[in-house]
Amino acid sequence: MARILAEQRDELRWGQTYTAADFGQRFIDNYGWVELFGTRGHYINDKVAAGFLVLGPGIEYPDHHHLAEEVYIPLTGGAAWRMGDAPFRERCGGEVIHHASNMKHAMRTGSEPLLALYLWRGGPLAAKSTVTGTIAGGKD
Repeated sequence: MARILAEQRDELRWGQTYTAADFGQRFIDNYGWVELFGTRGHYINDKVAAGFLVLGPGIEYPDHHHLAEEVYIPLTGGAAWRMGDAPFRERCGGEVIHHASNMKHAMRTGSEPLLALYLWRGGPLAAKSTVTGTIAGGKD
């Protein structure tokens, strides 16, 4: 899947929800998503959105939440995920990770990048998340 996305990268509409002012330039240089279907996707759908999230190595996506319910399926292993006030826990590739509506969650990569399939439903599908956490060590 990673090879296909890399080969087709110029044909896909990649996006970033945040700016360097939000989390620093290092985060922005190592973060992006491509929505295959949804309100911003290649195929328009206003009820469900799905695509891929990419986070480079050594990146923390701080605590955030959103109205839409979310499912992630990491296609690579080694990333740690946190839900609510629980500690970060490494998740395996292929594992299903469910965030209920407005469930606070965060992700952190180790030495390898993360590629994950995401699915959103319910709520405004293009709404920016409410960020409640900060990046460890601050913005770059």
